[in-house]
Amino acid sequence: MSVLELPGWLDWTWALSVLESEVLVTGEVVNRAAGTLITSCAPDDEPVAVTVRKADGRLLVTPGDAAVVRAVVRRFHLDLDRQAVEQALDASLPRFVPARTADAGWVRRPAAAGLWPYCLIFLSGGNPWSESISRIFADLGAKAGPLRVAPRPDDILTAGHEKLGGYGIAGHRVGNMLGLASAFATRPGRYDEETLRALPGDVAVKRLGELPHIGTRRARAIASTALGHDDVLPDLSRHDDRLRQVLGSDWPRVRAAARLASPYRSVVGDTLLDLVTD
Repeated sequence: MSVLELPGWLDWTWALSVLESEVLVTGEVVNRAAGTLITSCAPDDEPVAVTVRKADGRLLVTPGDAAVVRAVVRRFHLDLDRQAVEQALDASLPRFVPARTADAGWVRRPAAAGLWPYCLIFLSGGNPWSESISRIFADLGAKAGPLRVAPRPDDILTAGHEKLGGYGIAGHRVGNMLGLASAFATRPGRYDEETLRALPGDVAVKRLGELPHIGTRRARAIASTALGHDDVLPDLSRHDDRLRQVLGSDWPRVRAAARLASPYRSVVGDTLLDLVTD
């Protein structure tokens, strides 16, 4: 087991609620009451079950292998420089950034547990709790302790259109899933998570937008959340009415001001999204 300090800006219960409602991947277990997440990690290409639990203002990570700990730190942005973030926000959106707590005033959404499963679930219909996705993970995915993790792209391609359709996935969505699996299987280096994280945010967005049926809007959301890029502003244009109501400003003006928050534009987007969707 390893012990990680929980930064003052991160509300752990809120982070778990975001995982549960927005970026949860099938096979994860969130228990907000207990402050616990059971997820999976594949440090040596073999998935293992990982438990992250809050206790005494810290996070307890089991197992405590270095690779597992790095994944947890990255997923929850535990290494964010709080002072640098706040300076960037003060320089860009002082009248737009809501005071979420007396101590913080900003939020950063946790990343999803893996780019491939996140995209796969999205193209299957976007519901990680659906019976169809649960059956696909159970039948085609690997096991990690008590969890079932996502099938690999090759597993999806091997299953084929007829078998995937038999799980209750609509025909056009099956085609989308197979197209995505083909892209990941034939060009694994191009869509490798570590590679994409190492790219500048705008380059990562452009590359993600190449994936079948993803598009630029979704690519920006994926880069900011699933990949955890800190300097990718999610597209909040669909929330323009709420931005006007809550902030007295529209999306183009907020987007322009957010440029001054680089390299933390994702924090701006997460904070505003949290405000307009409350």
